[in-house]
Amino acid sequence: MLDTTLKAPQTMRYPAILERLAEPDAEGACLCRVHHRNGTLEGWTWLSTLGTPRPMTGEVTTMEIQCADTEFLVLGFEPLPELPLAEALDEQRCPIPGLVPQVSDLIESLRSAALYRFVREALLHPDALLHFWISPASRRDHHAYPGGLAEHSLEVATMVASASGLPKDDREIGIVFALLHDYGKLWCYGPDAPRRNSQAHEQMGYEALLPALDRLIEAEPDAGAKLAELLGGPKAPRDSAYPLAIGTIVRAFDQMSCEKTRRPKLSPPTSPWPESLEGG
Repeated sequence: MLDTTLKAPQTMRYPAILERLAEPDAEGACLCRVHHRNGTLEGWTWLSTLGTPRPMTGEVTTMEIQCADTEFLVLGFEPLPELPLAEALDEQRCPIPGLVPQVSDLIESLRSAALYRFVREALLHPDALLHFWISPASRRDHHAYPGGLAEHSLEVATMVASASGLPKDDREIGIVFALLHDYGKLWCYGPDAPRRNSQAHEQMGYEALLPALDRLIEAEPDAGAKLAELLGGPKAPRDSAYPLAIGTIVRAFDQMSCEKTRRPKLSPPTSPWPESLEGG
């Protein structure tokens, strides 16, 4: 007898980020995750476009199938490398309202195509998709709450973008450096991160960004070399004995942002007794 309770499969097309979760099996089936404006879903696909492990932005076509549980098939994907992140990410991914579109708008303001691709690739890293928007910037010092890392990074980048007198190229390098200067904290303070020495975050972020930095250096050697020096920390190779001026500026704004939420250190309590009676 025909089961009239079953619903016809529903097909939908929408902007999204498509992430491969595993290698294709012997039949070419691949488990993937779709990030979109209303959340995330996992499904199966046989698309050959998922040959790269790096998440991609574009228009995805999914079919919802009602079985014992609801399942999804990814039927189509049209890559759109310049799709704004805010069009493919759930704004509630970050517990601080408005941060996702603000970060996206700042990235969209970049004129350098190479820097634009670089910072997008960094924020599309699978670990960044999961943790950049919800991690704190520290355990107890500043922005020590969920979403603090994204908020702090945006604050510093916005200060750079608003600073007067900066050359255009330095301003854009500074914005990208500001957004990613604490990138390694994804692996220090994320929800699943083991307790690590916070001083290691610079090196961890730099190593995670090396493949993207190599592509940036190939596309735009000067900007790539400067960002490699900035993101590599004090031990990074540099062309000059002097640190880059834009790095000094970003670090000053970094401190200003930290001071906004830094917990005040308590001074020793004042004695209620006159000095003449103390120690007696």
